[in-house]
Amino acid sequence: MTEVEAGAESVGALSGLRVIDLSMYLPGPYATLMLADLGADVVQVEPPTGDMARAVQPRVGDDSALHHWVGRNKRSLVLDLKSADGREAFHRLVKDADVVLEGFTPGVATRLGVDYDACRRTNAEIVYCSISGAGQDDGPRARPGHDINYLARAGFLDQVSGADGTPVPVGPPVADIAAGLHAAVGILAALRYRDAGGGGQYVDVSLLGAALALTAPQIVKALAPVPLAAGSDHNRGADPAYRVYRTKDARHVAIGAFEHKFWQRLCLVLDRPDLIDRRLTEPAAVADELVGVFARKDLAHWDRLLTPADVCYSPVNRLEEVVGDPVVSLRGDFAATNGGLHSRVQLTNPIGMSSTPPTMRTDAPPLGIGIVDVGWARCSGDPE
Repeated sequence: MTEVEAGAESVGALSGLRVIDLSMYLPGPYATLMLADLGADVVQVEPPTGDMARAVQPRVGDDSALHHWVGRNKRSLVLDLKSADGREAFHRLVKDADVVLEGFTPGVATRLGVDYDACRRTNAEIVYCSISGAGQDDGPRARPGHDINYLARAGFLDQVSGADGTPVPVGPPVADIAAGLHAAVGILAALRYRDAGGGGQYVDVSLLGAALALTAPQIVKALAPVPLAAGSDHNRGADPAYRVYRTKDARHVAIGAFEHKFWQRLCLVLDRPDLIDRRLTEPAAVADELVGVFARKDLAHWDRLLTPADVCYSPVNRLEEVVGDPVVSLRGDFAATNGGLHSRVQLTNPIGMSSTPPTMRTDAPPLGIGIVDVGWARCSGDPE
């Protein structure tokens, strides 16, 4: 694990880009985290009550663990957008900004006077991104929802089921993160078009669309003229070479020996050459055999045997084990900020760049109440 000193100077690929983030919790803030890590100057405009992500348990010091991560490299400014003074201060920022991102319920930005049309009257070159649940139209698409609802509607949860076939919630809020990633890509594409002389534009991203994109490899198989027979999808465990097995100590190993050479190598390492050719003719029986094989030894045994065997094997890490995983450690995917651990372990940005790598410059800021000079305009952040 590397160590990063907060406040370290760097020149990012997006240095000079000015971003106003009106969103809260995760989808929008994750999009602006990507931009901030790459050097953009991100100001999160928060209501007087603050971003609700700040209250999510557990804590890291005076902040939440979630906001401590997703709020890094940003600045905070409290504005009451329901007041004339708050809206006026916001539009002073928009005048010299490049990007505005919002995640309000459809219609709220318009009622507040901070929608795309209002912003482009202030700055015709603005790139404005909205992240919604299912789109900006009125009617069924405007109904409230969260990550689990859009994963369900997109068919994602249909692919994640327990032993009895009942869909189960997944821990990571994957639709939220996917929506943030799609928003970041859309914003950067719009900026490229603007900088080429095309002008500003509106970017529309939804959690439902992002969830559909994540589910697309399975959806296209289901919509094929001749779809797979029930129970024959390797992505759902039909292939004994591509599934998870339980170990003697109630841990699990993930086997991804999809190509024949890896499957053959795995069977030889397990001293079960008899299973090689039966994979295609008796997949269920072979899977049952491997269930018995892996149940005989603890995870540590299989880790010692299979890690050097080059067979597409991984232990199923518990969350608290991830930071110490040797492959993760070699990648440098975690860093300790402020010169020590003390619950300050941060995930680094997964994007690698040779000349302008992403950096962790600052921790998430406290709630920005008071007179704040953000460098573009001097704004009153006093909610009173």
